[in-house]
Order: sequence, then C-alpha cells, then structure tokens
Amino acid sequence: MSLNLFFRISFLLLWAIFGIVRGYYGRKTKTHDSLVGVKEKLKAAERDMGKGFKILTAMITVIGAVGLVLYLLSPPWWTWTRFPLEEWLQWIGIVVAIPPIFHLIWVHRHLDTQWSIASELQEDHKLITSGPYKRIRHPMYLGIFIYTIGLILISSDLLVLIFFGFSIWVNYRRIPDEEQMMIDEFGDEYRNYMKRSGKLLPPFHRTSNSIEE
Repeated sequence: MSLNLFFRISFLLLWAIFGIVRGYYGRKTKTHDSLVGVKEKLKAAERDMGKGFKILTAMITVIGAVGLVLYLLSPPWWTWTRFPLEEWLQWIGIVVAIPPIFHLIWVHRHLDTQWSIASELQEDHKLITSGPYKRIRHPMYLGIFIYTIGLILISSDLLVLIFFGFSIWVNYRRIPDEEQMMIDEFGDEYRNYMKRSGKLLPPFHRTSNSIEE
C-alpha cells in the first residue's frame, strides 16, 4: 500500500468515525428524533445569514464536496489541487485528528440532550460548567477545529483546505451570537462563568476574584 493511499484511507476512516459519533449523539437528543427535525434545525441555523453569505456557503459546499470526492478517489488526472507537504506533517495530521474525537464524545456526554445543530436553547436548559466546560466555554468548537486541522494536514489538498477552512470560519462566527443567547438566558450567572473561563482555551490570567483575595 502506498503512503498516498494510506493517508486517504486514514482520512476517510477518521471522517466516518466523526460522523458516527455525531450521528449517535444526535439521535439521542430530543431535537434530532427524525430527518425532519434535522432539516428544521439546519433552517434555524441559517435564519440569520444574509443572502450573500448563503450563496457563498452553497458555492464552497459544492466545491468542497467535489474536492473531497476527487481527493478520496484520487484519479491520475486530478493533481493540481495538491500542495507540497512533508509526509511527517501528514502523520502529524493523523495524530492531531484522533484525540478530538474522544474529546467530542466527552463533550456530548456532558451536553446530553441539550446539544442542537442550531444556536438555540432547549426546554429547561441548564448552564453546564463542569467537565470540558469547566475552563472552556466552547469545548465542542475547539475539538472540531483541531480535528479539522488534522484532516487538512492529512489530505494536503487545496480544495479540502478551502472547504474545512471555511467550515472553521463559519463555526467561529457563531460564537458571539451563542454567547449573547446564553447571557440573555442566564444573565449574571453566565457573565461570571465567562470571567473564569476562556472562549476556546483555558484562561491564563488570574480572575478578579483571585486578585482581590
């Protein structure tokens, strides 16, 4: 087996495992009991997007989907999207992409039925500040971003880079709206949580409370 084939198979397996994990926990949530429910959540996720952004999203999605298929099939006439990357960096991509999958399982177990595709609160929604949420407010995004970077390194492909890079940007821009939603719902409880936690990384500064002590 050539290394090129090995990396493509690794990419596909890691992508499939990620999809299985998301699908498993998605089916456990109250808002993902059916395909109709998923479609409703996707519509809700797009509700606040402008027309131009929707068009851009559609274009990137199509280009990315075609690029992913061609990358996995690797026809001999399709080589122009490959960018030179040392094999050791592709190996690092595999190492980088594996831990986030277990991290996402940990996050999903803490969120339980409160997870949703859309930025929304569930009925009787509770503020979770334990486990992966103890020091980081968005550990799920962190796991997805690291996992995605790993896939980009494994593929060493321009279209994969564009597709997943755009995905990272789209998810990152959702964070301010989600935090405002949590502030509206939980008020000072969430503001105090923000003071002792980081957005995507644990805070490296001392909180005001610790300074006063």
